[in-house]
Amino acid sequence: MSKNTVTPEEITAKLKQPGPALNSKPADRLPAPTVEMSMTLTLDQLRPYDRNPRTQRNPAYDDIKSSIQAVGLKQKLTVTQRPGDDKFMISDGGNTRLSILNELYRETGDERYFRQDCHYIPWQGEINVLAGHLAENDNRGQLSWIERARGVFEAKRMIEEAEGKAVSQRILTSKLQELGYTINQSHISRMLYTIEHFLPTIPMTLEAGMGRPQVEKLTSYRQFCEECWGRCRDFWQRHQDDPGEGQPWLDNVLHGDFAQAWHDEMSHLDHEGQTEFAWNLVEDRLKGMLHEQTGLHFNPIDMSWKNWFIVRKHGHSASEEDKADIWTTVDAELERLRNPQARHLYPPVPEKSKPGTAPTPDAGNAPVLPSLDANDSDDEFGFPSFGDGETDVPSDDTPPVSDSRPAVPSAGGVDESLEIKKMRARMAELENRNAELEEQAALPPSVAAEGEGDGKDEGHGGVLDSDGLMREYNPKPERSPEEQATLVDDLTLDPYHESPGHRQLRHMMAREHGEDAIDFEAAALKSVPLQSGGPVAPITDLWSVPTWRRSPRDLRVQIGEMIKALGEWADIEVSGTNTEAALHLNANQGLGYEVNPLAGEASVRAQRVWQLLAGLQGTFDPQMPAEVSLLGELVGSHGEDTQACLPDGLLIRVWWLIRLMRVLRETPADAGENAS
Repeated sequence: MSKNTVTPEEITAKLKQPGPALNSKPADRLPAPTVEMSMTLTLDQLRPYDRNPRTQRNPAYDDIKSSIQAVGLKQKLTVTQRPGDDKFMISDGGNTRLSILNELYRETGDERYFRQDCHYIPWQGEINVLAGHLAENDNRGQLSWIERARGVFEAKRMIEEAEGKAVSQRILTSKLQELGYTINQSHISRMLYTIEHFLPTIPMTLEAGMGRPQVEKLTSYRQFCEECWGRCRDFWQRHQDDPGEGQPWLDNVLHGDFAQAWHDEMSHLDHEGQTEFAWNLVEDRLKGMLHEQTGLHFNPIDMSWKNWFIVRKHGHSASEEDKADIWTTVDAELERLRNPQARHLYPPVPEKSKPGTAPTPDAGNAPVLPSLDANDSDDEFGFPSFGDGETDVPSDDTPPVSDSRPAVPSAGGVDESLEIKKMRARMAELENRNAELEEQAALPPSVAAEGEGDGKDEGHGGVLDSDGLMREYNPKPERSPEEQATLVDDLTLDPYHESPGHRQLRHMMAREHGEDAIDFEAAALKSVPLQSGGPVAPITDLWSVPTWRRSPRDLRVQIGEMIKALGEWADIEVSGTNTEAALHLNANQGLGYEVNPLAGEASVRAQRVWQLLAGLQGTFDPQMPAEVSLLGELVGSHGEDTQACLPDGLLIRVWWLIRLMRVLRETPADAGENAS
């Protein structure tokens, strides 16, 4: 059997048969290099870092663009490639330069901008790229505070995601340092605080470039407010079972949200373009927020504010006593809110020895102060008397009698003289007397009232008032209750209710500054005094119109008196009978006077007074209009003619004239007629 042979045609057919099918997909690009190298890339192959911490335009953008346009790109772009990405991404800074290259290529089409020599580094991770951008921009000092804070916050999130747990600020600092970004832990603390508490509230101010000093100051403001709120919360938690009259504030503080109150108040101060706050306004708004939310009065808040910042400034050098005094006024104010009727002092008075007893000495053998008798004192106060030019007790012929009482040693251990002993003993007695008065002041009003009739201050109603304070002697007003009520009503433009607690606090603050607080009800009964004599219509009160002179006719008569005084000064004819006079008085109708044209050539003073009275009456004369500018010349606020300026006495009468006119217009036409 012959062997089969393959013909050329069969060989050709075999070669033309298709090969085996390819199961794997073809690669459309080469994998990223695994080692550092230099490469030339086009702008189409490059893109910026999509998590760049810089969000605002680089302040040096124009300068960098001019430099690249003049000499080209001196420093290579550092790039990397994220796994699965088809483009190379900027690493370790350079996003501004890439943006400028794209802009120049669009403007010029120059190929030198399109192709760039780049330095490639293998991909290491998202956190490495972010840390590289932070370090590069931080070295150049081109990032704002909020941009750095965002970058640190994002780095913390990435590290925690990689670790699978939360990391402390200390660990975060060391991790960033390992990645090449060195930053202080205190800065990290402030940055994270900014992101948490300030960015949601004042984003526009932060984006505009608010710096670290301003952030630190605002942080201290917020910390004080939070501590004050916490102080109030702790107080009301202790008194939940017995809040007294402070129940509304207890509910507001315990169920309120400080963070929300802070946000609502500070968000009103956030404006576009501002990089710093008006700190006095911020301080006032925050104190107002604490007042509205906690019920604390402004004065205790302000005192605690000052003490808190003083202790904060001195830091570790501040004593424990200074630290304890920070919230003394707030604690006392909280007690006042809980019990407004009680008397609370700022700060509380320390306990003293009981009246009539000398202070107890610490040591058992300490000398006792001698008591005074009639023979020991040279004057009514127990102090030795000296003649002119004398500096010691005058001597006599009799030898001095030795004092058998134990001597009181001075600070240096030397026995003091008898005169010093007497003075010290007298001071001790005065202190005891002062303690008795303070104890008497602390007695309830009912007990204090029992001792008012001891004959020491007859007719004055006692020494102490219901608050236990020294009573000021004021004689009772001679007005009837109806007249007093009318006077108070006249002086009340808009009623205002002041709580007893706030009034007590206001009186306390006035006493601390050596002043007397003024209560409207008491001051109103004393009127608004101002005295101005003169031959016509003397002034003793600037506002109150007596009840017996409130009839329309009486008011017009008083207006006529003022018109007469002004007419005499301006040399204008004033008459009650001559109807042709420039100023005709009429007590039966109108405002009590009528104006007629001035006769002859009138002086500037006469013209100004006539214009004023015509303007008050509403009279219009085309030849002499009632100009608004005349008021400034009359009151002396402008103008060079001093002859047309009203003297003080007449200026007061013009005010009183306007007051009478207003009362007349509000008075019914038949008022006072039935009474007469």
